[in-house]
Amino acid sequence: MISRIGTTLLCSVAPFALFAQAVELRSSDDFINVEGEIVGYNGVMVQVETTVGVVAVPASEVICFGAGCNDIIASNDFGLTASAFQGVEASETSETVVAVVPGASDELTVGFAASDYAALHRTIVGAYAVTNASSTRVDLTSVGELVMEDNTSGQSASLALSASDATADIVVGAVSLNGTAPAEYNTLAAWALGTNLTHQLLGLSAFSVIVAPNAGISEISINDLARVFAGEITNWSQIGGADVNILPLQLPPNSQIGAEVQRLIMDPAGKEIAGNVLTMSDEAGVSASINQFPGSVSVVTAGAASNDLVVDVVGTCGISVAPTMFNIISGDYPLVRPIMATYSAPATTTLVADVFDFASSDVAQGLLENEGFINHSAMMMDSGEKNTRLSGLLEASFDDAQRAAAAEMFQVLFDAERLSPTMTGGVASGPEGAWNRAMLINLIDMLEDGANAGREVIFVGFGQSSA
Repeated sequence: MISRIGTTLLCSVAPFALFAQAVELRSSDDFINVEGEIVGYNGVMVQVETTVGVVAVPASEVICFGAGCNDIIASNDFGLTASAFQGVEASETSETVVAVVPGASDELTVGFAASDYAALHRTIVGAYAVTNASSTRVDLTSVGELVMEDNTSGQSASLALSASDATADIVVGAVSLNGTAPAEYNTLAAWALGTNLTHQLLGLSAFSVIVAPNAGISEISINDLARVFAGEITNWSQIGGADVNILPLQLPPNSQIGAEVQRLIMDPAGKEIAGNVLTMSDEAGVSASINQFPGSVSVVTAGAASNDLVVDVVGTCGISVAPTMFNIISGDYPLVRPIMATYSAPATTTLVADVFDFASSDVAQGLLENEGFINHSAMMMDSGEKNTRLSGLLEASFDDAQRAAAAEMFQVLFDAERLSPTMTGGVASGPEGAWNRAMLINLIDMLEDGANAGREVIFVGFGQSSA
């Protein structure tokens, strides 16, 4: 199961601190890394006062680094002992260093998996050139080439549109978050600090599953959907629906949407669309036919779907999820279409990453929304929808120990406001790391809003920790 980390906000004050006995608490996989002064321990969680407020981490999952570890263990009045930690290294402090190569240069070309994505790229680089306020000098030429030069480091970079018959250094197109991409990052710091980025998230869209009313289903899993289009499931009664034969409809396999359905739904299941699936020329024809043809089913972009034909999709937790705005941008809904810049080789400068990081800013996302993409800026979940989601999770396939732990965790969350930024923890693929990085930018933007000053942030989720 993929480790997931969700963010929620609680209304409580998070004071600043000066560190008399500073320590670093770090997990062996670097997923947890907190620096500050230990101010409390409740038998499970260690409270650390940091520059952004009090942070609580599980003592058994971290090693305590720094001379302050032994001092606090010897003198605290809240029962913290060395055995509570995974280890204590009083003489060592870990530091994460981001390498910046002075004078490095990149001259990269950008290509597009579909023409729609060229418009997305133009919007991003145009806005970046106009709004950039850093030490980097930015010029956008008449042929669409973005030229950058950092006055401090001497780094320079350019992004030029690739010729149609050439192989591009960076390709903008939809990728799968539900696939079998190899692990690229072993630590959170690698994708967060921009070490050898292979992907960056630029825009977001989603697919909806539409089904004829007589099919008798209200939800379907991605795996069953793949089996339907592969010809392995031929009657809705095989997956709990009516005794009606299934008629799958698809857009041309060589079209943009047809290729993405293969990549996002069929490839992760290791299947191909059957040769006898009925092909239609456009989404309007598909949507109209779903109402006319008994037992029919298809996959279309969310904007082209009629709400009365849409069914929920079952995700990895075994819970059906509707394609609402929050569910899509949080990644709860399985059929998201992340539009990413995919590098053939990592850039040698930090300038290229700066451009594509800008794509996740509130400014850029507002512009991309006008281009028909989904604005994935951070938002809060409706409280009723949140409580339904939490209740559904408690009814998922947990064992007794997991259910008890989840119930304790959710008691806190029922009183919290859930934010949309949701991340994959631990080891991550390139696309997962890109998603995480964009969600972190969304979270930073939201926390910089003065309305959220003094609020506590809780990262909560589930995973496969060895502890």
